[in-house]
Amino acid sequence: MGKVAANLLALAALGVTSAAQAQPMYTGGNRPVMLIADGDGLPPCTPAMIMDSEAGAPGGGGGIMVFPGDSTDLDFHDTLVDGDPVWLCELSDDMVGIVYSRSGDEDCELDTPDGEDRPYLGPCDWGWVKAEWVSVVSP
Repeated sequence: MGKVAANLLALAALGVTSAAQAQPMYTGGNRPVMLIADGDGLPPCTPAMIMDSEAGAPGGGGGIMVFPGDSTDLDFHDTLVDGDPVWLCELSDDMVGIVYSRSGDEDCELDTPDGEDRPYLGPCDWGWVKAEWVSVVSP
């Protein structure tokens, strides 16, 4: 086995991931947003937008916290503001799983429906926000 392959195996054993998978997964309550196959050939996610973030931000500080799992008990890893476009992909009680991009022209690879459910792993960012701050928009 070559030195590069051995190093990659060692990193994988330690749980080191690529930049595209930099968000922590499956530990401490973290869970990825799932792309759910509906069987009808429809895209797994719906266009949406962040709304009323000023009202929902802690202390009125100007942003909605994005969590790595469907609980506000987790440490947030990002914030979004009013008008930020997102894709709504999964519902869990009062939280929604979203996919979003900071770059307006990035293809998040959500257009093609999958034949089976799978976790979203990129290339765009993903996370969970309170459902009350997301509004579905017409495509």
